[in-house]
Amino acid sequence: MRSFWHDTWGCARGPIAGLVPQSRLGVGTILFAACMIAPTSTMQGALLALAIATAWLGMCRPPFAVVRRAGLLGLAALLPYFLVVALLARGSASTDTREAMVMAAGLLVRGLCCLLVSVATITTLRASELRAALVALPVPGTAAAILLQIIHQTATLAYETRRVASAIAIRGASRSGLAAWRLLSSLPRVWLPRIVQRADRTAAAMELRGYCEPSAEHREKMRRVDATAVAVALTVLALAIATRWWSPR
Repeated sequence: MRSFWHDTWGCARGPIAGLVPQSRLGVGTILFAACMIAPTSTMQGALLALAIATAWLGMCRPPFAVVRRAGLLGLAALLPYFLVVALLARGSASTDTREAMVMAAGLLVRGLCCLLVSVATITTLRASELRAALVALPVPGTAAAILLQIIHQTATLAYETRRVASAIAIRGASRSGLAAWRLLSSLPRVWLPRIVQRADRTAAAMELRGYCEPSAEHREKMRRVDATAVAVALTVLALAIATRWWSPR
């Protein structure tokens, strides 16, 4: 888990990797917004969202293993909702049921497209480049710091959570309902302090090593190709807005 999380950053080999970090992050964010705005409950909107995700994957070219895991994660998270709606609508031919099925399918398409666009954007940035991009873009410093800490600690916290779960299973605490409930109620007093302690240690290590914001002269300047990429992304966003505006209500 930890190695996969770290190896995912900066593993893309597409032409987008040649842009400056803030352009990669900005274009990915704009395309994510376009997928969110596109009316995926209509055929035109769903095709537009799928085209955006497919084109962005082609421009980023992340490893197939990363795309496959992201797709499986999206299906595992969103497909049950669609299946529940389909089961509830079984044997019914009302208009409301059909609309619910269409909305569930639109949610599935939108969620998968947004997830794939996000993962593709992540693969074009190394962790250091993400920090440089957040500094270069007009993002509040507090929000950028919180986001970076979440990203840096995600793999470590997931690894520790898995270790705690393994220790619980080995000691047989999950077999008895009463023991499991007592363990669950006491878990915040054990797990949360470990998270806080690790965050404090990380902050102290960052301060000791002189971890500070890069100065303006060390930030990469946008070039003509970066401006072109941003312009194309904004055009796609405008197309998504127009598609939503003219889609049937």
